[in-house]
Amino acid sequence: MDSYITRAELRIEPFEINIDDVDNKYLEILQTLTKTIVDNVCGTQFEQEGSDASPTEHMLNGTGRDTVFLDKRLISLKNVKIYYATNDFYEYTPENFLAKPKYVSWRMFDPISARIIVPVGLFPEGVANVGIIGVWGHPAIPAPIKYLQGRLIQKIINDKTYAEKLKSESIGDYSYTNKEGENDIFGDFELDNIVQQYRSPLNYGTA
Repeated sequence: MDSYITRAELRIEPFEINIDDVDNKYLEILQTLTKTIVDNVCGTQFEQEGSDASPTEHMLNGTGRDTVFLDKRLISLKNVKIYYATNDFYEYTPENFLAKPKYVSWRMFDPISARIIVPVGLFPEGVANVGIIGVWGHPAIPAPIKYLQGRLIQKIINDKTYAEKLKSESIGDYSYTNKEGENDIFGDFELDNIVQQYRSPLNYGTA
């Protein structure tokens, strides 16, 4: 997916961009560019997957604590694996969830607090040693994310220097700053607020 928002959606309110006056190739570039910016500032992607999609395994780094934070949205959780250097693994199966409902818990309603917790035990510290098996993505692209990308496209079309006001992503928190070094990212309270709502907890250095 190269864009969260379609050409047709850019034609209507609240954007009302006259697409016919914009070169097709230029618009495609803007769609790809702004999607990349949205993904980077939020520290995650918003790919749409159906709820009937097959579960896949997503690897996370063990924190040495009882919590790992998710950097992608989890639609449904199947099981959790902890891998060891010996190539063995321990698997938390659905039976574990049913037998010990407090042993593994997760919250999927809020991207900021999306995490998996093991109240008894730890996720051993390591690199890509925790496997989360489930269905990932969004049942639909969040409307605020479409709005965010559409507004960025609108701003660049109306003022070609706007894109130049964004520096390249900084290492560590994937945030963007303007040339003055301000931390408001886009210089627009409404857009910055959307980023805060959808930003991955990993961007805050939380563990």
